[in-house]
Amino acid sequence: MAIDPRISEAFLRDNGFPLEPHLIVLGLMGSHSHGTYLPPEEPTAVDDIDLMGFVVPPVEYHLGLPRWRHWTMQHEELDVVLYSLGKAFRLLLKSNPNIVGLLWLRDDEYVHRHELFRRLQESRSIFSSQRAADAFAGYAYDQLKRMEAFDLERMEEYESLTATIQARGAIGELLEADGAKLLYLAKRWTIESETLKRFRKLHHSHFSGYMGEKRKAIVRRYQYDVKNAAHLIRLLRMGAEFLDTGNLQVYRTTDADELKVIKRGGWSLERVKAEAETLFTAIEASRSRSPLALQPDHAAANVLLIEMHRAVLGHSQ
Repeated sequence: MAIDPRISEAFLRDNGFPLEPHLIVLGLMGSHSHGTYLPPEEPTAVDDIDLMGFVVPPVEYHLGLPRWRHWTMQHEELDVVLYSLGKAFRLLLKSNPNIVGLLWLRDDEYVHRHELFRRLQESRSIFSSQRAADAFAGYAYDQLKRMEAFDLERMEEYESLTATIQARGAIGELLEADGAKLLYLAKRWTIESETLKRFRKLHHSHFSGYMGEKRKAIVRRYQYDVKNAAHLIRLLRMGAEFLDTGNLQVYRTTDADELKVIKRGGWSLERVKAEAETLFTAIEASRSRSPLALQPDHAAANVLLIEMHRAVLGHSQ
């Protein structure tokens, strides 16, 4: 599987250095990796092609003042996020569900693997710990809140603010800004700082995922977000399994069809919430009997990160 040239071209244009020599891994994530992808012709299909990867940026981003931490690209069907290897390790140590899955994909779901990635994958147990209970449950709770919080008035407000901000500058710049930077952007864009804060709150609470016209129509039809519902149930089940076995079952061999039913609006909101309540209890029970360590192995992760940085930078400079 080859890297889509649109990704390589956009990366070089945006970052000033080529992707491939610095890329540790790039893999298919999201519904493709879970076995829950719905093709575009389905009425409730809103799935993108989600790709995630880890990058070791050039040496100047390690020794100089600038830092390279991540890059995102949303273009047509592509939804790409790349993290610096250092940031990726920090997220792995927190059992971030979105990041951990990249170490547990099936072979044919990797678009690109540097020779060093096998070393990282073989060492994935150093990141595994009972912290996964809080991480997976926390992400699931976020999906629950998004699923329940939808209403047309809030959606219209978000769309209006999005149009206003896009006309002035980059939304990504606002989302990453600290307090001082937000005030600066408000002055530069001649928009009240409270308006920018309101947009960020709406974005992070309800609309940080893709929400095209088709998905909004689906939400209007069912009066809750069925995609969030499927994520909610999947995250809780995956988390409990991981705590019980130490293996992360990214590809859903036992419940993919059921998750697709949820994505198609086949469950009522009441059924989704009842199942979630049961699963929140189950993940705590799994924590109590988990064979995983209480905390990840930070020392081993640090050694591995240094080794990988040295190897990549030594070969790419």
